[in-house]
Amino acid sequence: MTGCYLPIPAGKSQPRHRVRAWLWLTFCLSCLASPVMAAKLTYEVKGIKGANKENVEAYLNALPVFQERQYRPARAKIIEGTEQALQVFGYYQPKVKLSRDKKKPSRVIVDVKAGDPVLISRLDVLLEGDAGSDEIYSELLDKLPLKEGEPLNHGKYESIKADLGSLGLARGYFNARISKSQVKVYPEKGTAEIYIVFRSGTRYHFGEVRYTATPEALRLIKPLVSIKRGDPYLAIKMAETSQDISSTKLFKQVDLKPLISEAQGDQVPIQVTLAPRTQHEIETGIGYATDVGPRVSATWEKPWINRYGHRLNATANVSAPQADLSFDYQIPIIGKNPLQDYYSLQAGYRYTNNNDTRSDLTTVGVHRWKRRPDAWDRDVFVRLENERYEQGSDAGNSLLLIPGVAWSRLRLRGGLVPDWGDRQQLTLEFSDPTWGSDIRFMRAWGRTKWLRTLGDNNRFLLRAEQGAIIGDDFSLVPPSLRFFTGGDQTVRGYGYEDIGPRDADGQLLGGRYTTALSAEYNYRFSEKWLGALFVDGGTATDDYQEPWKIGTGVGVRWVTPIGQVRLDLAVGISEEDKPLRLHFALGPEL
Repeated sequence: MTGCYLPIPAGKSQPRHRVRAWLWLTFCLSCLASPVMAAKLTYEVKGIKGANKENVEAYLNALPVFQERQYRPARAKIIEGTEQALQVFGYYQPKVKLSRDKKKPSRVIVDVKAGDPVLISRLDVLLEGDAGSDEIYSELLDKLPLKEGEPLNHGKYESIKADLGSLGLARGYFNARISKSQVKVYPEKGTAEIYIVFRSGTRYHFGEVRYTATPEALRLIKPLVSIKRGDPYLAIKMAETSQDISSTKLFKQVDLKPLISEAQGDQVPIQVTLAPRTQHEIETGIGYATDVGPRVSATWEKPWINRYGHRLNATANVSAPQADLSFDYQIPIIGKNPLQDYYSLQAGYRYTNNNDTRSDLTTVGVHRWKRRPDAWDRDVFVRLENERYEQGSDAGNSLLLIPGVAWSRLRLRGGLVPDWGDRQQLTLEFSDPTWGSDIRFMRAWGRTKWLRTLGDNNRFLLRAEQGAIIGDDFSLVPPSLRFFTGGDQTVRGYGYEDIGPRDADGQLLGGRYTTALSAEYNYRFSEKWLGALFVDGGTATDDYQEPWKIGTGVGVRWVTPIGQVRLDLAVGISEEDKPLRLHFALGPEL
């Protein structure tokens, strides 16, 4: 409560009844001086819709708060705010009528007749300086959001000026400025004229590249630096170089910036500052998928083992059907891109207890990686593995030295819900007693996935998989190399790796061959939700005498910041009892 008080005169003792009178008078005056609590004015806009209405509402909500008793003095402000909001979209001669709701006087009815917008009769955007001969600026002018003959839109007018400036920064026009920007409106004629003069000045080029980094770091990252002295400045080139260096995961800080104040002539030096990651890093995670159930994982990484940029990763994963521990020691090839050309020494142990498979697998291997963005990655390897196993009625202890090669490629367009993409994978492996293996065979496996979009909301996903083992002693092939199918990634409606040849007791043996096909249709209901219809088919077999297993069903996709959550309800229609199975997965589709 606000108000005033009357002080009791000092210097004399006051009688008790006079003190009470002073206090009572003070209280009464304070109450009279307190502001009267009244309802606040609210606004209801009529007569217009869409962006016009939204903008008027935004302007009115930004006005000072008026009480109901302030309606009359506020009328001018309300009308002025409405007119200003309409001018944003070119309506300069609106008719605005105000009234009050009879049932709720604090609500102001703003009835608007917008009239016709003013049309642009002249649009001049003049480029002065090097930008006048820049093809990218020519393309920008060809695609201006405003054209002569269209309604004036102040938001688009401001975006033109912003685009001119931002493109200048991206292409090295560091002295660029807009020297003239003017909108002349003639409401009585219903026309408007726009004049913009953009003075770009000289376009700068890349100058000397300066580094703040250790010699070891420089030796590794120089193949990643695509900036060449004398080339025209491009911000995208700076961003790509920064991204490539960051992708090595060897640095905790990667900073590239132009030193504009130190430019000489038209060349601007580029400062590259790197701070290596030297600490051990540990990550843990939990997850769930119907194929493997609950899963926990842990990763330990040492980014810099030595001055040559060697790095070590150790990963542990534990789920109900499988537990594994793996080590990956990466050795970059000096003078080549450390993201694309390196050796990898790998070792691991895996314990499997799934369906009718019991396996202890130990592996060590050497890999030579050659990765190419938007092209085929290649992995040439030699792997030594020892596996003790029980597979249905088969049991054994195999020792295999397996050279091989694998190719893969991923192409993708779009964000969390891509609209185009495909993935191809192919692996060839060999084993022969000539170099110490227990058995002779060749194993080939490949998979292709395709994603295409029709219109804005219709997505189609197709998948095909084929594998084969060629050799005379298939019964001696360990379970880790045999083929099984079924589950979230192959044939939904069936359990994880639950499809394959079986022995006389009905236990899984694993197949010499595998084939799987899938077709899925997605319909996008909203930005975060999609529905799915699918049919999967496949088999793991020794001779393709068994009928294929077919699963079909419906699903839902929920788009989250960490990827798609996929929930499918599938029925195994090849079975007599038509079992239903719920499939849950999180991660990329391709």
